Amino acid sequence: MTPLPVGLLPALTWPWRLLRTHPWPTLALALAAFAWLQHGRARDWRERARHEAASHAATRANYESAQAKAAQRAQEQRLATERTHSRLAKEADDALHEADLWRTRARRFADDGGMRIACTGTSGSPASYAAAPGADHPAPRTDGPDSPAITLSRADFDTLSANTERLLRVHAWGQRLVEEGLAFPPKTP
Repeated sequence: MTPLPVGLLPALTWPWRLLRTHPWPTLALALAAFAWLQHGRARDWRERARHEAASHAATRANYESAQAKAAQRAQEQRLATERTHSRLAKEADDALHEADLWRTRARRFADDGGMRIACTGTSGSPASYAAAPGADHPAPRTDGPDSPAITLSRADFDTLSANTERLLRVHAWGQRLVEEGLAFPPKTP
């Protein structure tokens, strides 16, 4: 290790000599320097605390604003969903009512004897010109091979009714698609 130059050693030991010869004023000076440094740090801490408080207030205001907007959007979405559900429930009720009407008509049709073919009457005119069956003269029901009525089995009639009901639902669905602009109306010749 190289020795320190001769003039440097006394220059480095002056604080020790000052403390040894004047201890109280040196300690007071050191305490004042320490207080001045702490005062500067306290000012920085206060400024940082003000900045943090302002940042916290802005964050809280932004959060509350975002919460209000999100609540408004959720309310609008809930109302839209309720409107859609009520519209779909009404459509379903209408469809059920219409299906009940078709079933009633189909049962009445089946009870009235089913479908009849147009056959010629006794005078050579079509049967449609003949008097319609009524309470005083019921329609003839013969089960022979010359019978003018077409008789369907209950299973065939139920299949015919179900297919008619299905076709009506498909038609209504197509009409809704056209109304909503998702499909083009059919071209009529």
